[in-house]
Amino acid sequence: MPVHYSCFKNPFEENFQEIIWKDGLPFSNKYHDRFFQDDAVSEVTNIFIEPNQLLERIRNSSQICIGELGFGLGLNFFVTAKFWFENNKDLNSHNLEYLAIDEAFPTKAQVLKLIRNFPDLEEICNIFLDSYDLTHNDTKRIYFPSLKIRLTLIQNDVESGLKNLLGLKNNQINAWYLDGFDPNKNKSMWSNSVFQYINFLSSRNATFGTFTSAGFVKRGLEKFGFEVNKVKGFGKKRHKLIGSKSFDASHASTQRNKKKKIGIIGTGIAACSVAYAAVQNGSDVEMFESAESIAAGASGNPVAAMYPRFSVNNSPYSFLTAQSYFFAEKLYKQMPNAYKNTGLLFTHSNNYQEEWIQDIKNLNRDDLFQILDKKEMEKLYGFKSDGLLVKKGGYLFPKLICREMTAHPEIKITLNHCFDKWSKNGSKLDIEFLNQEKKCAYDDLIIANGPSLEKYLSGLKISKGQLVGLKGDQSIDLNLPVNSAGYILPKLENITWIGSSHEKEYEDIQVSYEVGAELIKRINKNFKTDLISEPDILMEARLRTGSKDRLPLAGKIEENVYAIGALGSRGFSLGPILGEHIASLINNTPSPISSGIAIAIEPLRFKD
Repeated sequence: MPVHYSCFKNPFEENFQEIIWKDGLPFSNKYHDRFFQDDAVSEVTNIFIEPNQLLERIRNSSQICIGELGFGLGLNFFVTAKFWFENNKDLNSHNLEYLAIDEAFPTKAQVLKLIRNFPDLEEICNIFLDSYDLTHNDTKRIYFPSLKIRLTLIQNDVESGLKNLLGLKNNQINAWYLDGFDPNKNKSMWSNSVFQYINFLSSRNATFGTFTSAGFVKRGLEKFGFEVNKVKGFGKKRHKLIGSKSFDASHASTQRNKKKKIGIIGTGIAACSVAYAAVQNGSDVEMFESAESIAAGASGNPVAAMYPRFSVNNSPYSFLTAQSYFFAEKLYKQMPNAYKNTGLLFTHSNNYQEEWIQDIKNLNRDDLFQILDKKEMEKLYGFKSDGLLVKKGGYLFPKLICREMTAHPEIKITLNHCFDKWSKNGSKLDIEFLNQEKKCAYDDLIIANGPSLEKYLSGLKISKGQLVGLKGDQSIDLNLPVNSAGYILPKLENITWIGSSHEKEYEDIQVSYEVGAELIKRINKNFKTDLISEPDILMEARLRTGSKDRLPLAGKIEENVYAIGALGSRGFSLGPILGEHIASLINNTPSPISSGIAIAIEPLRFKD
């Protein structure tokens, strides 16, 4: 398994800024240093915005990717966001990419207290707080469409955070904000390793600004490829350092990202997730579906639930599971017609489930999880076992989710097109179909058609999954999904859906009432209930795609061709973040997952 570096024991460990407030202004209790000088907005402009030539880059419509070391209370971001919004008049421009690393992040209360001193930043701050949450550490991706800003927050020590960016060509920074505290008090941020990683992650004409003028910082940056200038400092500071990676006369790149034409094969949750992310980057998207309607495969069930089976360790998969789940949950909450934010309930029917609930309890995250004893479970939900309520999450209507994700004027959906292959046509791609004329001149192609990926990739495992729908009143009638070696979903149109079977060997995709009867029997045993299956039942059968190592697939398979799939039973949790990852690779912008995770889910990893 590739390495994912973290200073945390698990994704749910918390670490907040330790602040002392003096005359309404924040001081770091850990580093015994102030966060900024009295005229903070002018300070940010002088130390970071001007040395990084942001105004020139905006006027040139250059792609801007800022890397900040030391997010603090977010003031640099708020000032930069306001500057960008006021000066970026090109409605068709790409997004401002802003990536920030810090081991401790502020609480919402701390940000609100800070912003009282800066009324001109209040509007920007409120936009930020509407999307900001502290559910997990590591990487958080937030998109602000009204500002055209994509913010990537990485909660980690600086060295680990930078190491997790190495290895992906799209993780390139062209404007650095080096804003750790006093180098003599925060030496871990100003080490030679950090300077080396900054060099590796810098684009050809990257620039930087920092408040410090310390000699060892200057020498370290020069050692790793930067031209460094010691110039007049801001306010009470005598000097500061500014510079660039290259010796070009013009540090600000004038290269513009062209609008891309992207073809996507499939219309399930994986395909829709890529389409949703791609249009946020300004691409034109055309999706091709072999059936007569969208989401005709595994994403076509009448109802589904999110699946928060978190791993409580520091493995790459543990961080991916937490990050993807909460990213998806935040996205779906914007679609109230398609998603019901009810929470999810777990009961335990075996020792493994009981141990997992105990592990969650030991996290002490009462904001996310509620532990229920047998008395509470029976009183609230009718189950005679201990339980766990996951407060964030719920159930959704898959086809509605897919429709809402693709309800964009730049997304075109073409039905009844059975994908066959692609071919190169100069710098473009042509897409060929078994039953239709080929489509031409695409910049990029994403294959996201579930089990059909098996034609192009090795290492996939296809299984058959069946759901049972029980009509009428049942002994369990809850308004939230419940899990225990199977699941029971809330009643929909007087039908209670339960699932699911997992058939590694199957002859066809037809429903099997024998399998349905076994599923009802298993659910009744695990939940200690008595679901009624008379006089008849409804059934749905779908193919589920996984992989040999149980990890999803997402990444490049050849130049300008990508694949995403093998999401297994976690499709609606994994899809959105992996779609964002694919879109980042295409658009050459920072990925929302670490390079270690990206390597772990690389789609060609099973190739002989």
